[in-house]
Amino acid sequence: MAYSDYSDGADDMPDFHDEGEFDDYLNDEDYELMNEVFPPLKEELRDYHGCDNLSLKLALLDNDFDLESTVVELKRTLKKKKAPKKPTVTADDTSNVAQKLAGTSISKPTGHGLPEWLDEEEEEEGERKGSDAGDDGRLVQRYYKTTVPTKPKKPQDISAFIQSELPHLSFVVLGHVDAGKSTLMGRLLYDLKIVNQVQLRKLQKESETLGKASFKFAWIMDQTNEERERGVTVSICTSHFSTEKANFTIVDAPGHRDFVPNAIMGISQADMAILCVDCNTNAFEKGFDLDGQTKEHMLLASSLGIQNLIIAMNKMDSVNWSQQRFEEIKSKLLPYLVDIGFCGDNISWVPISGFSGEGVHKIDYPNEVKQWYNGPTLMATLENCASKISKESVKTTEEDPFLFSILEIIPLKKTNNELALVSGKLESGSIQPGESLTIYPSEQSCIVDKIQVGSQQGQSTNHEETDVAIKGDFVTLRLRKAYPEDIQDGDLAASVDYSSVHSAQVFILELTTFEMNRPLLPGTPFILFIGVKEQPAKIKRLISLIDKDNNVIKKKVRHLGSKQRALVEIELIEVKRWIPLLTASENDRLSRVVLRKDGRTIAAGKISEISE
Repeated sequence: MAYSDYSDGADDMPDFHDEGEFDDYLNDEDYELMNEVFPPLKEELRDYHGCDNLSLKLALLDNDFDLESTVVELKRTLKKKKAPKKPTVTADDTSNVAQKLAGTSISKPTGHGLPEWLDEEEEEEGERKGSDAGDDGRLVQRYYKTTVPTKPKKPQDISAFIQSELPHLSFVVLGHVDAGKSTLMGRLLYDLKIVNQVQLRKLQKESETLGKASFKFAWIMDQTNEERERGVTVSICTSHFSTEKANFTIVDAPGHRDFVPNAIMGISQADMAILCVDCNTNAFEKGFDLDGQTKEHMLLASSLGIQNLIIAMNKMDSVNWSQQRFEEIKSKLLPYLVDIGFCGDNISWVPISGFSGEGVHKIDYPNEVKQWYNGPTLMATLENCASKISKESVKTTEEDPFLFSILEIIPLKKTNNELALVSGKLESGSIQPGESLTIYPSEQSCIVDKIQVGSQQGQSTNHEETDVAIKGDFVTLRLRKAYPEDIQDGDLAASVDYSSVHSAQVFILELTTFEMNRPLLPGTPFILFIGVKEQPAKIKRLISLIDKDNNVIKKKVRHLGSKQRALVEIELIEVKRWIPLLTASENDRLSRVVLRKDGRTIAAGKISEISE
C-alpha cells in the first residue's frame, strides 16, 4: 500500500521511487530525527500489513515526526495480520511440562560478604544458579559471580617484582609465503642453543628424506606433517626463549593467503612484529606489488594495534649483500608503512641471511656489509625493543585491571568439574595465586590456585610455578571452582571488581575500509575477527562518515566505498555463544576487529560503543 492510499500527503511533496531517494531529500536534521523515530514505529506496526519503509517514513514526515499520531493514523488505515492458531495442549503435554518444571531448581544468591564458593573448604557440586534455554535454543548457563576480590596467598609487591624481572616481549613473524620466516626463527633458536646440534642433524636427515634439505631450520618451527610436506606454515606456532637481557615468545604466523585467519590470531597475541622480506631478485616485488601477502600482513598488523616493527631484510646473501638492493626495497616499503599508520621512528631495518646466519645473532657480517651497515643484529634489535616496550608498559601493569585472553583450555588427566587449566596472555594488570577472577561470557568467578610459566610443545611440558604474572606474560592458570565445559578459546578473564566487559550482539565500530571490489551496504555479511575468535556478522546500519580525528563529515550514508572511515553498527549473526567485548576507551588492543569477505580483508576498526 502506497502512502497516497491513506493520506493526501504534502502538496509540494515530490514522487519518490524508493527509500534511498526519500533519505536524500531530507536535510541532516530531519534525517537524524527520522533515524530516531523510525525503528520504534516499525516495532509498533510489526503485526500490520503494508508497512514498507518508504510509506512509513512518508507518514512520519507528514505528522512532523510525531510517533504517537503516526501510529494512531496508520493503525486506523492498515490491516492487522491474522494471528496463527495456537496448538492444542493435550493432557499428556501438560504432564510433560509439569515434569520438566518439577526437575528445575532455582538457586538464590548468597548473602552479603564473600559468596560460599570462595571459601577455602571444598564444597559439594550444585553451585550453579541454573540454566535457561535462549530464544534460539542455546543453553545459557548462569553462575555465581562475585565482585569482592580475594587476597593473594603470598602477597607480592608488584612494583618490586617488575624491577627484578627481565622484560618480556612477544613478537609475530610476518611476510609473504617463502620469505624464509620459519627458517629465520629456526636459525635464531639454534644460535641461542635452544635447539642443539643433535636435534638439528635429525631434522636435516628427515628433511633430506623428503628432498627438502634446505628446510632443516624451518622444521624447528613447522612441526606438523602438513606443514613439512607443503613447505608452508599452517598453524600458529609459539616458542619461548630467554637471553641475558629479556624473555621472548615467538609467534610464527602463516604467510600463505589460505591461512590469513591464522595470521590474524597470531598478530592479536603479539607486542610487536618482524616482517621477513625476501631480498632475492624479483622476490620482494612478487610479495609486495603482485597481490602478495606482504601488504596485507602489514595492514593487519597496523589495524590490530602493532606499533613497533623490525624489517628483517632476508636472503641478502643471494644478492651479494647489495646496499643498492637494500635501499631499493626500503624506498618502496617505508612510504607504504607510514601511509597505513606506522611511525618511521618505530621501524628498524636489519640485513640478514636466515639460512647461513649472518646478522641473526652469533655470525658476524661480511666485511662488505660493515662498510654500509653498522647497526645491531636481529637479536640485539629484539632486545632493544623488549626494553623499550617494557618501560612503556610499567605504569599500566601497576595501575590497570587484570585482563587475560584465554587462548587454550588444557584437558586434565583426571576429570574434575571444579578444576580448569587455561593458558593465554595477560593483556593488562597482574595476577597472583589466591586472587579471584571472572571469566566472560559465562560470568563464572574462580580462584587462581597456581600460575605456571614456560613452554609447552606437544605433549611435553616445561612449566615452572611463579608467584606473579604481569602484563605481556604467556602463562597457564590453574583455577579452582571453575567449570571448564563452559570456557572456550577467546574467552576473557578479568578482575572480579572490573565491570566493563560486555556480552552483546550489536555494537558500533569506528571502521576503516580497505580496497574493495564492491561497496559495503546495510545487510552486507562478512566474517568478523576479534582476538582468536571469528564470527559471522553483518552491517546493520551505516551511521556517518568520519575523518581521521573522528569528526562527522556526513550523516546520510547509503554505502561505503574503498578507503573510507565511518561509524557503523554491526550485528553478530548465527550467534551460538556471546563474545566478550570491550570498547577502545576501556582497552585499545582488545577492542580491535578485522572484517574479511570472500577471502579478502576488507576493513578493520575499533569498538566505540556496545549495545546492552
